Amino acid sequence: MLIAAEAFTATRITGVAAYGSAVMSCIIALFRERADGEKARLAGLLAVFEGSLLLDMVFNWRWMLHQFLMDEATKAALYASRRGPQALVLAALVLLFAFGLWIAWRRLRGRTGALLAAAGALLSLVLWCTEVVSLHQVDHILYRPIGARMTVSFLWLFACLTTSVGILVDSQSTAKQVRVHGA
Repeated sequence: MLIAAEAFTATRITGVAAYGSAVMSCIIALFRERADGEKARLAGLLAVFEGSLLLDMVFNWRWMLHQFLMDEATKAALYASRRGPQALVLAALVLLFAFGLWIAWRRLRGRTGALLAAAGALLSLVLWCTEVVSLHQVDHILYRPIGARMTVSFLWLFACLTTSVGILVDSQSTAKQVRVHGA
């Protein structure tokens, strides 16, 4: 599938750059953490996840899924009554985000960088799902222009920066421990 050059707006280019940077950070951390299976698994998992979001940015899969769901709701004569279910899904996303943070906090206790990386990835997941749901009131906020970009691009940047810094800090702690123990 070829993507038209005009489809790459400043907002979308920001998303591609942000998720591309997050993937690279996770790959760097993966190579740093080869000796630590638990840390390497987290870095690898995040690399695959962030890579999937990068591909989504390039190919617009979230909008294809949104269009499919919208078409199905229209066929079933449910489109006009979509706002209630959309609001419930968004409320469930907020609860799942909080639950995910709690689980991450319990599993990654003592690993501040890993917890930060997981929080960034969870935020990216919630943003992706929120865009698929596409409730008009939320879209009004996410797609408000700020200069040449939309608000959502700054949220992508924040999520990716959080993931990148977190996974690199977590892997840096491994590198320091190896040097101290290896010296």
